[in-house]
Amino acid sequence: MTVHPFGLNIVHNLNMVQSPAQAPHLTVVPDQRRARSRDAKRRALLAAAGRVIDEVGLRGVTIKRVADQADAAVGTIYTYFPSKAALVAALAGEAVDTLRASLANAQPVWDRYIDSEELDEAMAVLVRIEAFSAFWCAASVVFADEFALQRALLSEKVELTSREETADALAVVNRLLEPAQVLVDRAASLEVVEHHDPSERVVMWVTALNGVLMVDNLAGLDRHLFRAPHLARLATFDLLTGWGADRADVEVAGSHVDKLTALGPMAPPPDGPGY
Repeated sequence: MTVHPFGLNIVHNLNMVQSPAQAPHLTVVPDQRRARSRDAKRRALLAAAGRVIDEVGLRGVTIKRVADQADAAVGTIYTYFPSKAALVAALAGEAVDTLRASLANAQPVWDRYIDSEELDEAMAVLVRIEAFSAFWCAASVVFADEFALQRALLSEKVELTSREETADALAVVNRLLEPAQVLVDRAASLEVVEHHDPSERVVMWVTALNGVLMVDNLAGLDRHLFRAPHLARLATFDLLTGWGADRADVEVAGSHVDKLTALGPMAPPPDGPGY
């Protein structure tokens, strides 16, 4: 509150002369501040949950541990996240956004290469599909924490407590699958692959890549057999040919992706605030 030299309360006087048309503005600013404060607190709690995951892994996350890490009351956590599942889904949402931001930075390089090679639309979509597979492999290393969270989103048992939580979690899953969905839809529209339910194919493809990349944990036993990037590429190749793509075309597309990997990182750092 500002005090006038003559002892008048300036805030009080301004309120007294405020016209009805202007009055709503006085409540908007505090509302905006409260929204920013709430968002900052939510982000701080998610950051604390991320630190808990770093220490004990995803399975070790509990509301109590997150509260201790954030130096907050357990009740405070429940104010923002009604359950552990909701908290993990929110973390997965941020992870998915990071992966998508990296993909958005990678795709212009693919587009420039495709244009420079003057590839037709059919070959171009095959290159983009195989490049996505290469991106997924790179992201599993570059963004290991985020990758683990999206994998948990697709593989952990769902125990949500309300329709709202379910809708939020499903929205995150859809954001995760959308870039792959666009590619598969495009391939079908160009008749590069046979027509089928594209959603089933996308779930099969992304989960297959996630599963294959887990064998990287066994590389110490046999580095030739458990080559995760090679197996991921082979899985994409087999799926494409199984969906009706021409084997020779898929092989040519793979050779173009080999050239793409030499142009820069397949999973570059994201742009924008927060990254």
